[in-house]
Amino acid sequence: MKARAAVVTRPGRVELHEVDVPEPRGREVLVKTEACGICMGEVHTFTGKPKPTYPALIGHEGVGTVAAVGDQAVALKPGDRVTTLGWPVLAEYYRTVEDQAARLPPGVAKPWLWISEPVACAVNGVRGANVEVGDDVCIVGCGYMGLLLLQALPRSYMGTLIAVDIDDEKLILAKRFGAEVTLNPRRSDALKETLAVLGRRADVVFEAAGVPGTISLATGLTRNGGKLVIFGYHVDDEVVPTSEWHVRGLHVLNTAPQFSPDFTREFQTAAKLMRRGVFNQEPLVTHLFSFDQAQEALEVAQLRPRGYIKGAIRFAA
Repeated sequence: MKARAAVVTRPGRVELHEVDVPEPRGREVLVKTEACGICMGEVHTFTGKPKPTYPALIGHEGVGTVAAVGDQAVALKPGDRVTTLGWPVLAEYYRTVEDQAARLPPGVAKPWLWISEPVACAVNGVRGANVEVGDDVCIVGCGYMGLLLLQALPRSYMGTLIAVDIDDEKLILAKRFGAEVTLNPRRSDALKETLAVLGRRADVVFEAAGVPGTISLATGLTRNGGKLVIFGYHVDDEVVPTSEWHVRGLHVLNTAPQFSPDFTREFQTAAKLMRRGVFNQEPLVTHLFSFDQAQEALEVAQLRPRGYIKGAIRFAA
């Protein structure tokens, strides 16, 4: 069958092209898209980092309705509404495999709030960090991904949770999602404030900003022998304090999706937690666009104007 898909044809340009979408086979499912989140990975492709090949199909945060299933599918049927892993999904229809699709609860009116791949990344980050009973935890960067991490943390048995960001509005959300202490490095010394609160540095520090300089900041907030978790995507190479990591005996983890031995498990866990109400994306998805506005959506996501946290594209019913 034919369907329109968003294609980055060159840096700064997105076009809607008609593409072939093969019928599902085996345990594959064909999904009619209802919504798709805009990841910073797509923004990097849009801006030409790190040297993508054009034309490039994009999108991997899809939600939709099962239109057809392969002859070996057992768990899903046409008409089921699902949140998925898959690529490329910024299209009217896309395919994925049955294990990477999970049913939505009945009556979902805002499918863009059921984007699950980023939630799976947060689950992977927390599981990979192995936060232990009583650990004091700090999250550096309270954008979309940092705020998902905050919601994923095991608050019932942790110690103190500190959130660090240069945007006070995001810190307000961090407080709403469980941070006991919020710090803005533009107004105060984050290390001194952390030492004043904890009496020492944090056991686990998640670097979730993905911008130059935040790895060094997160390093400084981590106690000797503690865990520094690089969760943010640093698309540009940068100098990091490897000497300090060595001398202070830090456990440096890189909890990107490939860190997980089974990312499908992280996805299915994320979907279960979402159905239980663990995650609230209502205040996080701040900008909505139609499919025909794909160019504008990527431009806004690149600029990230004040108030922007996460953008999503919704498709006509």
